[in-house]
Amino acid sequence: MIKLNKKYVIGTHVMFFEIEMYRGFIDGLVNLLENIDNKENVIIDLCFNISEHIEKIDRSKISEDQLTEKFNSGVNVIRDLGFKVNTRIIKDEFYFHTDYRRDLNYHYCKKVDYIMWGETDSFFPKEAFQAIETLAQYTDEQNIHRYLLSFADRKMWDSSWDDLVHPDYIDHIFVDDDQQHLNQMQAKSPLPIEKMNEINAEAEGFDFTYIKYPKISGACLVLSADLIKFGVNVPSCMVYNDDHGLSIMAQKLLGENYLQFVCKNLLHVHARRHPEKRLYVLDEENPNSFEDKKTNKFSIFKRMSEANLHNLTSGNNKFYEYDNLKKELNK
Repeated sequence: MIKLNKKYVIGTHVMFFEIEMYRGFIDGLVNLLENIDNKENVIIDLCFNISEHIEKIDRSKISEDQLTEKFNSGVNVIRDLGFKVNTRIIKDEFYFHTDYRRDLNYHYCKKVDYIMWGETDSFFPKEAFQAIETLAQYTDEQNIHRYLLSFADRKMWDSSWDDLVHPDYIDHIFVDDDQQHLNQMQAKSPLPIEKMNEINAEAEGFDFTYIKYPKISGACLVLSADLIKFGVNVPSCMVYNDDHGLSIMAQKLLGENYLQFVCKNLLHVHARRHPEKRLYVLDEENPNSFEDKKTNKFSIFKRMSEANLHNLTSGNNKFYEYDNLKKELNK
C-alpha cells in the first residue's frame, strides 16, 4: 500500500457520447487508486455533461436516464473503494470541457497540492502517485513550486513531441494514414491497461527530464497548485482548446521560468481515436471522433475557439462568447 504525503484531485469532464468509453476510464482509475492507503488525500471530481447545444442525444439508442445510470455506476465503483467523489451533472448550461478544467483548477488550487487532469479516453500510469511524490520531494528541497508534470506517451505525429515520447516508442516512425488510430505504437490508438502496466513495470526508478517550453497534452497532465495560484490557468476567452490556452498563458506569465517535468519511463495512454469515443450522437456515425465527421455545430464551436486563440496571441479583435455561439447555432 502507498501512503501519500501530498493531497490531490483528479478531475474529469465526461460528455454523454463518451459514456461507453467511460467504463474503461473507471477501470483505469481503479488501477491507479487501488493501492492507496490514506484515501482521504485524493479527491475524485467528475462532471457529467448531457447538454445538447452542440450534439443531440439519439434517443432511439439510449435515454437520458440510462446515460445518467451508467455515469452513476462508475461513480459508485470509486466510492466503493473508499474515495470521496464529487459529482456534477450539466443539462442546460453552455458549459464544456474547457470550462470544467478552468473551474477545476481555480476551485481546488487552495485545497490540494496537485491537480490532475483526467480524460475519458486516457489512463494514468499505475505508478503516477509514486512518481509525483518522488518529484515533490526533489522540488520541495530545491524550492521549486510552479510547474507541470507530463507522463510519457507513445509516438506522436511530429518530432516536436519527442521530448514526451517513451523510450520504447521513440524510434518508431509515425505512419500518417487512415489506419493510424489502430497502430498501438502510436498515440491515438487504444492500449489495454494490462499492456501499459507491463511496460511501466520494467521501469527501475523514475527517469525525470524537463523542458523549458510548453508542450502540453491535456490528458493525464499534473499541475502544481502554486502554478495555478500564480495565475496560470485556461484563459476565460477559451471555449475549446484548453491545453493550448493553458500553454499560452503559462508561457506569458512564467517566461524563462517555465518548467515542465516529464517522467520519460512511465507511459500513460491517451487513445484519441478510441472506438467508443463518440456514440449516441443524433445523425452522426463517428465512433472514433474523426474531425471531418462531426456535426456542423461542432465545426462552428471549434472555429470560434480558434479565432479566440488567434486573438490571445496576436489579434486585437473582441473574443467570441457563448452568446455569439448561440446566435450562430440558431441561424
